[in-house]
Amino acid sequence: MSKPPPRNLTPALCEHLRQKMLQSCKAIAEEHGLVIQGSPLHEVNLRYGFNFTIEVGIPMSDGTILEPGRALFEVLAGDFGLNASDFGREFRANGEAFRITGLSPRRPKYPIDAERLSDRGQFKFTAENVVLYLRASNS
Repeated sequence: MSKPPPRNLTPALCEHLRQKMLQSCKAIAEEHGLVIQGSPLHEVNLRYGFNFTIEVGIPMSDGTILEPGRALFEVLAGDFGLNASDFGREFRANGEAFRITGLSPRRPKYPIDAERLSDRGQFKFTAENVVLYLRASNS
């Protein structure tokens, strides 16, 4: 018999549940030779629930999951004043945290793709601004 649901969630309980779910999914993925990657919690509402995502994939040579935008970013990053290793780096803009997720060379004014960490919303940035944000995060 399952336990009755709690009246409200807590941040600690949400994170505990996320970790347990990731462990269970990891075991299943490993049975099939796959790897998983989980996102942080987002869209947390302590009255009814939360979201996080799990990506499942065939492991690359370094054990990570292929991210489709990574190869293009690594090839073209230098053209926009960035380094290939900047893919996936986090920066802050207007008080919010973002992660670089790709590059769209056909969009010359706002070529850098990023996701807001709080809710995984997708955003576009100028290359010049991202270079400045990354420099500021190093200091």
